[in-house]
Amino acid sequence: MKMKCPHCHQWAYTRTSAQVTITSRETVFRCTNDECGHVFAAVTEINRTISPSATPDPKVVIPLSKHIRKHTLAEQLQRMPEADYRPLAPRPHGDLFDALLPLASPG
Repeated sequence: MKMKCPHCHQWAYTRTSAQVTITSRETVFRCTNDECGHVFAAVTEINRTISPSATPDPKVVIPLSKHIRKHTLAEQLQRMPEADYRPLAPRPHGDLFDALLPLASPG
């Protein structure tokens, strides 16, 4: 990963990184400009979901992007027919669709 040095504006590249929390990681960068030599740390944090996981971990709470219309998504999922599918890898947290409650029918 690379990032611009805030001082000389040259590229700085990752030296090390470590997971801080389940949704954040700290990365140490080193500027490629030897005259600058700046070494700095930055935190990368997951701040929203753009496309929901098919195997969500119920302990992880990440806000949905505003473009996702929860009610519309739930209605679409409710109307979809089921198909036989066997995942290649085991799902560590179950199936996304196991937790969906049926929507009330209009009327």
